[in-house]
Amino acid sequence: MPGTNGKPILVKMNTSPGSLINISNNEVDYKGDNFLENLISLREIMSKILKILINFEQGAAIDHALLKVLEFFDVDRVYIGILDEKERMVDFTNEVTCDGILSMREDLLRRLHTEDVPWWIKKISNGEDIILNDIESMPVEACAEHELLKIQNVQSLISIPVFYEGKVRGFIGLDSVKLKRFWTAFDLENLRVFADILSIAIERTHAKGIAKYTEAEKLKSESKFQIIFDKLPWGVELYDENGNLLDLNQADLNIFQTSKNLVLGVNMFKNPNIPKWVNKKLKKGEDVEFRLDYNFNTVNESGYYNSDNFKGIKHLQVKGVPLKDIDNSIFGYLYMVFDDTENQMKREEMWQKELELAKVKEADVLKSAFLANMSHEIRTPLNAIVGFSDIIAETYDQEERQTYLDIIHKNNDLLLQLINDVLDFSKIEAGTLDYHIEKLDIKEICGEIVIANSIKMKPGVNLIFSNNLPSISLMTDEKRIIQVISNFINNAIKFTNEGSITLYYEKIDDTIKVCVKDTGIGINETDQKHIFERFVKANTFKQGTGLGLTISKTIIEYLGGNIGVDSEVGKGSTFWFTLPLNNPKKTA
Repeated sequence: MPGTNGKPILVKMNTSPGSLINISNNEVDYKGDNFLENLISLREIMSKILKILINFEQGAAIDHALLKVLEFFDVDRVYIGILDEKERMVDFTNEVTCDGILSMREDLLRRLHTEDVPWWIKKISNGEDIILNDIESMPVEACAEHELLKIQNVQSLISIPVFYEGKVRGFIGLDSVKLKRFWTAFDLENLRVFADILSIAIERTHAKGIAKYTEAEKLKSESKFQIIFDKLPWGVELYDENGNLLDLNQADLNIFQTSKNLVLGVNMFKNPNIPKWVNKKLKKGEDVEFRLDYNFNTVNESGYYNSDNFKGIKHLQVKGVPLKDIDNSIFGYLYMVFDDTENQMKREEMWQKELELAKVKEADVLKSAFLANMSHEIRTPLNAIVGFSDIIAETYDQEERQTYLDIIHKNNDLLLQLINDVLDFSKIEAGTLDYHIEKLDIKEICGEIVIANSIKMKPGVNLIFSNNLPSISLMTDEKRIIQVISNFINNAIKFTNEGSITLYYEKIDDTIKVCVKDTGIGINETDQKHIFERFVKANTFKQGTGLGLTISKTIIEYLGGNIGVDSEVGKGSTFWFTLPLNNPKKTA
């Protein structure tokens, strides 16, 4: 722990429970979650203490501030002792205790002679910290102090010097009465921060009282406050009653990547990044605490101030406090700003990894379902082909033989389509699916597709294509366009038991839109969102791989177009795609 010369002072080398400990050997993990939580808690309690010291009468302010310290450290007693070198006295001027703890300050600790507590005075006067996990471990020469502590039922304590103008002015201490406390490096460093802030108020109260406080002494305290203000690890901004910026510390300048001369005088209520509800609450005199995605581009574009060194967004934690006088009138505002960007990025990175892991797991489930489905899909046509091949060899009736041949041909086509889908999907996964761009007439292509698919129609279902549609030329891959339209028609055949399937197209500006409309069962909104994803089947009872529409989507997007579906349950579906008439975005 630092002494007056800045070097660590070892109170005692033994670090076993119940002894004095060498806090300087305890390392703080400045990158760990505990440090971040400690920093956030420290920031919150500091804002409360600053508000108390500003808003309360000076004498009451210290006691109110000590209550916050008591709450922060979760101890049983907090006290301040002031040294009087001239009179050789020590006076416990302020003390607060938690419920159930008896205060003996007035009986035991007012204006003690330094000879009554020589060990304690020597340690504090030398700038040393006193850290006791167990008062029973105190040295023999501290017998007087040990008796005083036993009378007050103290089990553990930590006390550090309070400096003013480089000299020890007194001390601030924490007592644990109800249980033994093992003090940490966090406890020591946090107490130092509070000691620096409270030393200002202590000095003002002690120096002849508020009424006799001289301008010179006030200036010294304000200078010390400015030093602490500038060294705080989070941003602090001070505004007047109208919201005009009066001052900000270096940490705040670092967060917002600007300089004082560019921002002093800006109005907090005109900041384009601050939500309106925040300004309303502050004007009403209410504290606010919120997270803020601070957009520097918005700041620069609005002319609020110039921050050329940074573009983009920072993720901040902000607390705003109205400053009030004894009449409860607002005389200014205080903003405390913590830059949480790095932690937010880590959180987002973790969320992204979790999302990617979930997608991988989902893909594994889908692939497993796909493989199970494929084994069934392949076995079904193979069984039909093998079975009816055996039967046809023993059948002599020509009409019956033709029926069996039709079944065999149908299952041959189905098996071929299954294999083609799997092969195309494998090529897509490997990035080797080939394309051949050439000029073609969409009317001729559609006519050929209708003829090829007309024999597949179920009884009571008509395949419609109008020869009155105009011829439209475009540069694309004929084989792949036939594949996509055929996929659309095959899907329509599966899910349409009566009515019609209509193939049509239209020219829209420099693009062509091709549609296959059916009067089938339709698709619900949930399935529509996922219908083009791999391995997805809207109806698991129908044959197919669940890859046809995925392959179609990949082909159309490669050729520079878009693909989609419009559907209503019970009324039918329209699958469509668009393509540019000229060269597609990508060429083979």
